[in-house]
Amino acid sequence: MSPANEVKVGAFVITSFVLLFGGVIALGSGKLFQKTQILETSTRDSVDGLQVGSPVKYRGVPIGEVSAISFEDRLYPYEDDDANTADDGERDGNNQRAQQFDYGSPVVIRMEVRLDIFGPERSELFTKDIERGVTKGLRARMRSAGLTGGLFLELDMADPTEYPAYPLAYIPDYPFVPSAPSRFNEMITTLERISSSLGHVDFEGIGAGMKGAITSINRVLDTRVDKLLVNADDFIAELSASNKMLQTLISNPKVVTTIDNAAEITTGLRSTLPAAVREYGEFGAGLNGLLSSEEYELRRLLSALRETADNLEVFSDRARQDPTHILFSKPPRKLAPGEAEK
Repeated sequence: MSPANEVKVGAFVITSFVLLFGGVIALGSGKLFQKTQILETSTRDSVDGLQVGSPVKYRGVPIGEVSAISFEDRLYPYEDDDANTADDGERDGNNQRAQQFDYGSPVVIRMEVRLDIFGPERSELFTKDIERGVTKGLRARMRSAGLTGGLFLELDMADPTEYPAYPLAYIPDYPFVPSAPSRFNEMITTLERISSSLGHVDFEGIGAGMKGAITSINRVLDTRVDKLLVNADDFIAELSASNKMLQTLISNPKVVTTIDNAAEITTGLRSTLPAAVREYGEFGAGLNGLLSSEEYELRRLLSALRETADNLEVFSDRARQDPTHILFSKPPRKLAPGEAEK
């Protein structure tokens, strides 16, 4: 066998082995029997960390991978046929656009989505009605797989008023999903906005105002505190004088003697007062007993006194009306025993 034939046979064997090995891998992975659909999105944010083969997830569920990453002006270049049908002004603008490099060209990301994830009966509904999902808020957002992980693309629902779908300068070849800023970019934007706001704050003016306020407070404290200290010194002096007078009064022998006498009197009262109270109690009890025993006699005496007072009142009335009758009339006849007065 000639060397040329040997090379051909070796190349054939190697190619056959590679094809066989690739077929086994493809059959093992099942990709040959998977039904997929290409989706497309674009963004003006940096896609650093996102690469071809990065996972694509729908609400956290893996549904595919990134199949292509490129610029808009490369995937959708300017076409001369459109320029031929345009008017002169628009043609000049398109020519100028075609001759200039678009430094702000968005990045177009294409995703290969497995439709069997959504079930055999609903496999085509996800991409077939993608426009309705976009209207409700379906957006593509780059997210990080962790602090050290790479980026992946996630499809999720968002507020369509907060993240509106911006108009495209081209007609996409595949179903298009608008993008939303990544959480990290939003955080960076917020920090930049805060930093910019802080840059407009007049810290020097605030510091000068605080310094002036502190100076005014110190001035007020100096004037008021001095007066308070003087008043406090006077009060302490008066308190000291009052304390000395109290000490002098307490140390006076007369006061000490009076206190001793009061103590003796108190001691005597403590010893004699219970007996006196007991005697008064016995006297009160005896008086109550006496009054109780003589209650009937006292009632008779009070009744006789009341009758005498009535007779005296009658006699006084007669004397006032007819004093001669009382003075010169005959005394009444004596009644016999048992005889009633007529």
